[in-house]
Amino acid sequence: MKLRVWQSECINLALNKYLDGQKHFLALATPGAGKTIMASELANQMLVSKHIDLVICFSPASIVANDFCDSLQLITKERFDGLLGAKGRSLTYQSLQHLDKTFWQLFTRFRMFVIFDEIHHCAGSNIENANAWGEKIIRNIKDKATYTLALTGTPWRSDTAPIVLSNYLYPSNKISCDYIYGLTEAIKDGVCRVPQIIAVDNNNISIVEGEETKTFNSFKSLLSESAVPYQSVIENEAVIKYILSSAQKKLNNIRLSSPSAAGLIVASSVEHAKNIANILKTHLNDEFAVVTYRESEPTEIIQRFRHSSCKWIVSVGMISEGTNIPRLQVCCHLTNIKTEMHFRQILGRILRITPSKSQNAIMYT
Repeated sequence: MKLRVWQSECINLALNKYLDGQKHFLALATPGAGKTIMASELANQMLVSKHIDLVICFSPASIVANDFCDSLQLITKERFDGLLGAKGRSLTYQSLQHLDKTFWQLFTRFRMFVIFDEIHHCAGSNIENANAWGEKIIRNIKDKATYTLALTGTPWRSDTAPIVLSNYLYPSNKISCDYIYGLTEAIKDGVCRVPQIIAVDNNNISIVEGEETKTFNSFKSLLSESAVPYQSVIENEAVIKYILSSAQKKLNNIRLSSPSAAGLIVASSVEHAKNIANILKTHLNDEFAVVTYRESEPTEIIQRFRHSSCKWIVSVGMISEGTNIPRLQVCCHLTNIKTEMHFRQILGRILRITPSKSQNAIMYT
């Protein structure tokens, strides 16, 4: 497999640092850059050179864990199903809570290489300030794994807690990354699309309360000068129709040259997702899929959408960091989560370069 320049650089640097005695390596690469392939190839080279015996990978969601398993198997030509004869296993962070002594004994019997995808989910510089996943890593992996590789596209936590296995620079308290590959570099190298962010506003907003009518000349003034919460804005039918109609025009235009291009709509709740889906059906007459935690097989829904030509997928927290659907090129950010980390991770879903003629990446918010 032909690697991108940044992937080869990162692999070579990690190998050199491991051979020099460094156990933990943290790679920051922008969402959509190809961290999964880089990590899989690094694992392959370490297996071939016999520096490790087994590879364990942890990811934040089951679909990402499945993708990592597929990538590892494709590149190493080994099995990663955790069964007899396999070279390892790909798991979710949730599974950390359920692994027993038999599993952890592997770390005393074999040379273990552990990959942490989106490591920022795991917090803690020690047991006292760790979250549940970070505590398991500190207790069972930190000092027992032969080598670890931590991956992230957003190397911080919204709660400002320290990320597990990470070092911080003094006095800035910024995280110390062993390798950094940002969005600017990725765009320059043709690895990621150039994102266009369309911030929707309204200069003529009216709020009617009884006999009183208040007017506002922007969403900013509305939210800062009235009792109307942001949730009410993103749930407003007129707002949803306007954003979806605008996004539909963009997506239809992209599909003229890239027929499989698709759009992601990020909703704030299951009920919100249902309302959005109803507008897609009745107002826009468009095809869509809906995936939330309430579906019986959400991973299957995402997999079917990934390989279909369906135009839209409406999601509540199911398609975020690490989820690889390259044909996504338009996104409507209608969630009530407003942190920079979440915004960047959602934006990353539409940045992956594909062979299609159009490489537009457009987010409405």
